[in-house]
Amino acid sequence: MLHILGIRHHGPGSARSVCNALASIQPDCILIEGPPDANPIIAQLQHADFKPPVALLLNTPVQKEVRSQAVFYPFAEFSPEWQALQYALRQQVAVEFMDLPLQHRFALEKQWAEQRLQQASADEQTFADDAEIEPELQVADEVEQNMEQYYLSIRRDPIQLLAEQAGYQDSERFWEHLVEQQPHAGQMFAAITDAIAALRDYLLSQQPENYSSEDQLLEQYREAYMRKVIKQAEKQGYQNIVVICGAWHAPVLADLKAQNKADTVLLKGLPKMKVDAAWIAWTHGRLSRDSGYGAGVQAVGWYTHLWKHYQQALDENVDGEKISIDWLSKFAHALRQAGHDASSAQIIDAVQLIQSLLQLRGRRIPDLEDLFEVIRSVLNHGLDIPQPILAKLLEDEQLGQVPDELVELPIQKDFLQQVKHFRLKLEAPHRDISLDLREAFDLAKSQFLHCVKLLGLAWAELAGTGSKQGNFKETWQLSWQPESSLYLNEMSLWGNSIQLATQSYLENQIRQCEDVAQIAQLIENILLSGLDQSLNLALDKLNELTTQHQDPSIILATLKPLITAIRYGSVRQFSMQHLHQVVEHLAIRLMLSLPSYCVQLNAEMAQQFAQQLQNLYELLEQLQKDALLQLWQETLQQLLQLEQMQGYLHGCCVRLAREQQLIDVEQTQGFLSRALSIGQTADYSAAWFEGFLTHQALLLIHEQSLWGTVSQWVNQLQEQQFIELLPILARTASSFSPAEAQQLIQKVTQKSTAVKQEVGTLDIARAQTVLDEIFAYLQPVAVEV
Repeated sequence: MLHILGIRHHGPGSARSVCNALASIQPDCILIEGPPDANPIIAQLQHADFKPPVALLLNTPVQKEVRSQAVFYPFAEFSPEWQALQYALRQQVAVEFMDLPLQHRFALEKQWAEQRLQQASADEQTFADDAEIEPELQVADEVEQNMEQYYLSIRRDPIQLLAEQAGYQDSERFWEHLVEQQPHAGQMFAAITDAIAALRDYLLSQQPENYSSEDQLLEQYREAYMRKVIKQAEKQGYQNIVVICGAWHAPVLADLKAQNKADTVLLKGLPKMKVDAAWIAWTHGRLSRDSGYGAGVQAVGWYTHLWKHYQQALDENVDGEKISIDWLSKFAHALRQAGHDASSAQIIDAVQLIQSLLQLRGRRIPDLEDLFEVIRSVLNHGLDIPQPILAKLLEDEQLGQVPDELVELPIQKDFLQQVKHFRLKLEAPHRDISLDLREAFDLAKSQFLHCVKLLGLAWAELAGTGSKQGNFKETWQLSWQPESSLYLNEMSLWGNSIQLATQSYLENQIRQCEDVAQIAQLIENILLSGLDQSLNLALDKLNELTTQHQDPSIILATLKPLITAIRYGSVRQFSMQHLHQVVEHLAIRLMLSLPSYCVQLNAEMAQQFAQQLQNLYELLEQLQKDALLQLWQETLQQLLQLEQMQGYLHGCCVRLAREQQLIDVEQTQGFLSRALSIGQTADYSAAWFEGFLTHQALLLIHEQSLWGTVSQWVNQLQEQQFIELLPILARTASSFSPAEAQQLIQKVTQKSTAVKQEVGTLDIARAQTVLDEIFAYLQPVAVEV
């Protein structure tokens, strides 16, 4: 007898109903919607170390220069398929997957992709002709497109039609109440099949004439293959067959004879390609992805919570009040941990409110919307639920487990051995670790993590280097992503261990790279990863590229990671002789090219390069090479004498020379006076002023001669010039700290007061003499009048 159980993938209610149905039917064969390519590894699930969530990874063999096709079929503990597999293995019942094999599906998708490319080329050639289509035909095309859009909207969510008939706006909530919260084992499965059959008939009636798509064709292949597997099971003599599939497929799997001939024709000659299958650990967070038969589960934590209570009452009525109490208690605990108020009295009030709501709505078990209403009203005082707390509870992030013995590739085994050796954990939540590179064990661990990062594995990210305490501290953030298992498979091309694969992968990148800065960054990564064998290749490539590129900006960008790498030498215990030689060679070449390069820069480029000059000096200081510092000082002196240089850059050079005490106050005053003199344009003077004084307020505060020159220049500006230069002056002043700005304001205020006092000082005796003379002169005039 054939029993078809239509379920929702990853539905805890569906899983509960499947368990009840299997216990009642006691089948001798179970067929599950899933990839038959994985049938040989189903028996591995008997291993005691399996812990869901896990996933089937199916991918095409790894090939160089070709990205593997891959798909994941995830299983949570509350997935109906997982429960069926566990039942079959416990009861020693025959079990198989029955969906269209991935060896055909991958080949079809590749074939269709090639056809789409060919069609796109053909469409481009006929585009001009299409522009001249008659208006009547354009209207007909629009009508046809609207019909297709309506059809696709129904196809994407056919349950919505049933939900609307039942008075629901949300198809997910409708399915929750009708199916997931009901302990059906037989009658409800039949009712679901009848309802889906009606939906499929309606959808067929709405399908546009001659409509065909890749998705539709793939569905036909899949359902034809499912029927083929069921017929094979019957031929093998199984009498009590249970089929577990998505509810959408249930109506078309029962009538095997009517479709027999058509299925044979449809499946004949399907293309195929080789596919590998393996079990990998998965996470709850990844269940939301639509991969394989992923249902886009957004509330894994809630489903886990329901499943725990369903397990406690598989053959009895589920206690809806206990579900509410436990969930509300979890939420209250999360609120308290986040610093919010959530008392026991509030939980009691919330439980009473939820029970009243369920009575009004005619249900025994709450759903998330019911609980959200109560949480907002009672526990959160009418406010929106804090998103971080909500996300943490709904995700319930957990990482599954697959036995180490089932790992087959050498690179995967090496990775797991090193993870174990360094006492690390493959966990889904983020976890921070700190390393002291002065310790040999931590240094080796750091090199391993750098190798993993350099290989591109999404697990370890360097969060900090503790630069304030020196260069011997590192902080890493670890978070294991299940897809990394597939990535490790792909990286097996490069070697059988993490170190060998990283070295081969890195050397391939070096040979193909044409970017000087990227090569420099790779050199730093080589040293951090302890892959000294690759250093000479990278340095030779760097020397080749820098010979071709004479741009000082490029060489400067190259120096930074190299000098940073040299700083690691004291704690990372590698030889720096060759690297020192390369850095010195690049630094000398850079400084010799600076004078001719700087006179070619426009205003925008000059501002960018001014900061790079500051960086160059800081880098050279880190090297602590007297010969290079001497060459730098000589180069800077040459730059000071360049009259054609852009104003901002020249002002910056004067500032650097003053900071490094290469020129004294008197010389600085000379450069400043020349730059701000009447002979210069106002634009040049303003740019020079900005380059010289940005972040340098103390020069104006403590050097009175510089202050006087700047004050005189500002006072002599014409009103229109002052207005035009005001943004530059304001930008320069904005770089000053609040304390420095306040001192400058006081300096201006004091000068203004002194001027007023000087103007207001009056010699009374001299003034009286002048007045007497004036009156003596006026008296004869008054007599005549």
